[in-house]
Amino acid sequence: MRMLSCEEVLANLSDYFDGECSSEFRAQLEDHISKCRRCRVVFDSTGTMLKILVDVEPFEVPLAVSARLYSRLQEVLSEE
Repeated sequence: MRMLSCEEVLANLSDYFDGECSSEFRAQLEDHISKCRRCRVVFDSTGTMLKILVDVEPFEVPLAVSARLYSRLQEVLSEE
């Protein structure tokens, strides 16, 4: 099995996390991150971030924040 370069690993992380890569490529990527500290840190950080984003429950924006946002959007859109 050939060793992937760091560039190949980083360029294909999205496909890995989305389950859109072949089992062979998946094995190569996992082999690389088991040996490369830099890529392992990026891999772990990306996985943690995705888990946080997926696990977040919807929340209601406070009325005052919503009003300010709406007002600012009107200002920006009227400038165009």
